[in-house]
Amino acid sequence: MDQTILWMIIGVGAGIGGLLVGRFAFAKNTKKQVEDAENQAANILKEAELRAETIKKEKQLEAKERFVQLKADHDRELLEKNKKIGEAENRIKQHELTINQKSVVLEKQIENGEKPAANNLKRA
Repeated sequence: MDQTILWMIIGVGAGIGGLLVGRFAFAKNTKKQVEDAENQAANILKEAELRAETIKKEKQLEAKERFVQLKADHDRELLEKNKKIGEAENRIKQHELTINQKSVVLEKQIENGEKPAANNLKRA
C-alpha cells in the first residue's frame, strides 16, 4: 500500500507539475501572441498613417494643379474680353474720328455758304 500511495503522490505531483508547466507555457505563449498582435497593429497603423499622408499630399497637389488650370482659364478669358473691349474702343474711336472729320467739312461748307454735299450727310 505504501507503494500505491507513493505512486499516487507522484501522480498527483506530476499532474500538478504538468498543470503548472502547462499554465506557464500557455501564459508565455499567450503573452507572445498578444505582443505579436500589438506589434502587427502598430505596423498596420504606421502604414495607414503613411498612406493617409501620401493620399493627402496627392490631393493637395491635385487641388493646386486644378487651381492653376482654373486661373489660366480665367486669365485667358479675361485677355479675350479685354481684346474685344479694345477692338470695340478702336471702332468707336475710328467712328468718332470719321464723324469729327465730316463735321469739320460740313462746318467749312456752311461757313463758305456752300450747300452741304449729300454724301457728307450719310450716316457715318
